[in-house]
Amino acid sequence: MTTIQEKLNDFKGAQIIGLDSTTTIKLTGGKSNPMQGKVQKVTVGNTVMIFKSADGYKNMVNRRLGKQIDLSEDLLAQLSGREFTPGPRPWGQRLPDSPFVLHKDKLYLECIFLKSGTSKFYFKGKEIQKNQIIGLPKKKEGAQGGLRDKVIIRTFALDSILKVRKSREEILGPRIVGA
Repeated sequence: MTTIQEKLNDFKGAQIIGLDSTTTIKLTGGKSNPMQGKVQKVTVGNTVMIFKSADGYKNMVNRRLGKQIDLSEDLLAQLSGREFTPGPRPWGQRLPDSPFVLHKDKLYLECIFLKSGTSKFYFKGKEIQKNQIIGLPKKKEGAQGGLRDKVIIRTFALDSILKVRKSREEILGPRIVGA
């Protein structure tokens, strides 16, 4: 039987896929937050790009920086040879020739966000509005060498994936739908 890992690793270079997921949101406030560990986010319809090479992120940032620069020929000549280089991975180890990251014996799918899907939030199994969530953290993206159109990396635990759409095939994840 083919696993979701095998099916998601069956491509060359880069591939655009659709991704549905469910995650438990880590909230601010620690154990004193009454919602901590009880809020699920179910997102359907994300469009992401997965890369075999760990350089996919760096290459995309540099391509976008190249398109963003609208400078004189002299200034461009001075800047040539400079490129964005990402810092070291803050956690996990990227598996060679794959879009996966291994961290503490758990597998994650690393992808670049192209288009966000639609999200719903659930508290103790009942749908709630985002503004009702206590302690929802705010995301802060890195500078990426001054890039205006940021390249957003997200890493999904494989067991949080509900479904993937790849090459006109739907691949069910290990997670069962129904928060």
